[in-house]
Amino acid sequence: MARAIEKAFRSFTKGLITEASPLTFPENASLDEDNFVLNRNGSRSRRLGIDYENLYQLNSTSITADSIKEGKQSFHVWTTPGGSTSVSIGIIRIVNKLFFLDLLKPNPSANLLNNGNSLTITGLNNAKIQTAVINNKCIIVSEDLNLPVLLTYNSTTDTVTQSTIDIKVRDIWGLDDGLDVDERIATLSNDHKYNLRNQGWSENIVTNSGTYTDAIDYCRNSTDFGNVYPSNADAWVLGKNSDPTSGDYEKFDPAILKKNATSRFQIAKGRIIIDAFNRGSSRQTNTDVTGLNTDQETGSFSTVAAYAQRLFYSGIVSNVTDPDTKSPNYSGYIFFTQIITSDDQLGKCHQETDPTDTALNDVVASDGGTVQIPDCSKIIKIVPSQASLLIFAENGVWELYGDTGGFNATSFQLGKISDNGVLNADSIVFVNGAFFYWSNAGIYMLTPDAAGGRFKAVSLSLTTIQSLYLDIPELGKDHCKGYYDEKENRVRWLYNNNNDTNYNTNNYINKYNKELIYDLTLQAWYTNTFAELETNSPYIADYIQIPGYVIAEQDTNVLVNTNEVIVTSTDEVIITIDTPLNRSSQFSYLTIKGTQFTVSKFASLQFKDWYTADGTGANYLSYLVTGYELYNDIMRRKQAPYIFFYFNRTEDGYIEDGANLLLKNQSSCLVQAQWNWANSVNSGKWGTQFQAYKLLRNYIPSGPADPFDYGDKVIVTKNKIRGSGKTLSLKIESETGKDMVLLGWATPAITLDRP
Repeated sequence: MARAIEKAFRSFTKGLITEASPLTFPENASLDEDNFVLNRNGSRSRRLGIDYENLYQLNSTSITADSIKEGKQSFHVWTTPGGSTSVSIGIIRIVNKLFFLDLLKPNPSANLLNNGNSLTITGLNNAKIQTAVINNKCIIVSEDLNLPVLLTYNSTTDTVTQSTIDIKVRDIWGLDDGLDVDERIATLSNDHKYNLRNQGWSENIVTNSGTYTDAIDYCRNSTDFGNVYPSNADAWVLGKNSDPTSGDYEKFDPAILKKNATSRFQIAKGRIIIDAFNRGSSRQTNTDVTGLNTDQETGSFSTVAAYAQRLFYSGIVSNVTDPDTKSPNYSGYIFFTQIITSDDQLGKCHQETDPTDTALNDVVASDGGTVQIPDCSKIIKIVPSQASLLIFAENGVWELYGDTGGFNATSFQLGKISDNGVLNADSIVFVNGAFFYWSNAGIYMLTPDAAGGRFKAVSLSLTTIQSLYLDIPELGKDHCKGYYDEKENRVRWLYNNNNDTNYNTNNYINKYNKELIYDLTLQAWYTNTFAELETNSPYIADYIQIPGYVIAEQDTNVLVNTNEVIVTSTDEVIITIDTPLNRSSQFSYLTIKGTQFTVSKFASLQFKDWYTADGTGANYLSYLVTGYELYNDIMRRKQAPYIFFYFNRTEDGYIEDGANLLLKNQSSCLVQAQWNWANSVNSGKWGTQFQAYKLLRNYIPSGPADPFDYGDKVIVTKNKIRGSGKTLSLKIESETGKDMVLLGWATPAITLDRP
């Protein structure tokens, strides 16, 4: 006997699922979809067309098309530059030039700072850059740059200037002088002399000799000391005369050192402060020693973060020219500065006191230094969290944190969070204390553990969109860009899914045609695809983080208490003040067109991409394929004689087309039934496509200004469905240039046979 079942779908909020069985596919999820927005009220709507921002400006880069094609483009935020609260700078990096947008203007692309001029960064070629902001200054690092670059903004003159930051460390390594620690020798090598200088044997030690003013030479010429040079276990202070009644009180005497120096252990190093990269030349500059190895680190910082009022630098792929055997391998090193109160501390990665000074040598909480992670491969990015610093590397994620919260140089811990490393620094997104990133194994989220507060990792993609993620080409993953849309509580990633020669590291590597979105509120995924014009099409190169407000100028009266100030009997005193106004959206897209750039966003009601660029635009298809509906029975064949669809009406007026009046903002919804898990028209189980959105009543407008007061907010249509099968899936598509806000659908199903 036939049995009737009714089913309604009115909360289609689980988004895209690729990891479910055809027999257990979750309700309110899609098998496939693109260019539909996932709304929290359960509805689905077409995304707007991507187009230039209102009152946009195309800005010339004065860079050749080939250079842009082969180079990098990216966006970076510089908040409160120069201490100004009325300016927030968006840094646009195109190849080796920086452009500066005022993000607090309604149309940033038409509001260039630095008097409209770009800034060329010498040495910057084709490597990515990372930035950090501290004390209203912006710091830039890159594998291309020998040293970090410091940007300073003067709001009075509207100028951005650049300088470099020298990185200084104490020489805690020393040199391999080929000696045992306690070995005293009669012939002094350059390396051993430097080690002694670095271990406290300075040129300024006062001796009791009228002939030998250098304590090192004094030892060699002292028969009491055996006519040898001090060893690496000899601390010169043990040779000081401690008899206050002596005329040589506090002066160095080799005989006293001989009696007191019984240690066979290495004494403290680090009296000499050296350049962290040019170690050899710096050692010679800061001492009287020559003939040392060059010991030059040719790798560069590739990541920087501001945390706990310090700068943290890392990401060096170590490569040393003319090394010493004790030369450090900076791969896996994190440099941290002293607590920064002035610009001269931006590169001080060392303790302030001399570790070889017996009177004052303690490390204090505000000192700088280094942290080494021996089992870490290349560090990709360091990112501050609310109470720690996360280190994302190719082979895992580590957390650096203080024993009592925050970070200080005297008390910190390092722990590994995950073995799943990060593919790409730009994929990492910080969201309200949590982190999201792309790895080889999928898309991961790091959240603090409720009990201990330490981070733990969990895969977001494994049970939802893992197949989709794994199908993204490796190059697309390696160069994706992530962003957190705070206003909508969504994490978004741009990527390119082309797997051909037209997309490579030297061919529009920052040209993105796809977007993956994760709605944190609904815990659901969906995607966008960006269309292209046939010729000279704009393309998206990055996200632009827009503040949630704009600064607008507003005239106001000057008041004393509550009384207006009046110059004459009729003239009020008016001043212009900056007033913050709310913004509807907090993100846009960096857009490149030829050799120009601008800002774009989802704004076009033409439902075409890049409509403004050529007046025609490029069509994009919005579609979704619903999950398999079994009607609680996988054995029997069913038939759905009709289906109800429910839409929000979008038509809201008329436009003139010659002598005719056409509805504005029209909607359309094309539907096709797919039975029996069919994935091809060749199955014979795909029905005929039909139009589900229909205005059923005639309406006669009064004229062009008629608001189309149709009377119904929700459009309901009843439609026939042909075919039968054990499961039913619907393919829902858009129509060129038309809107769609789908609220839901409902259908009865009749079982036709026994199992």
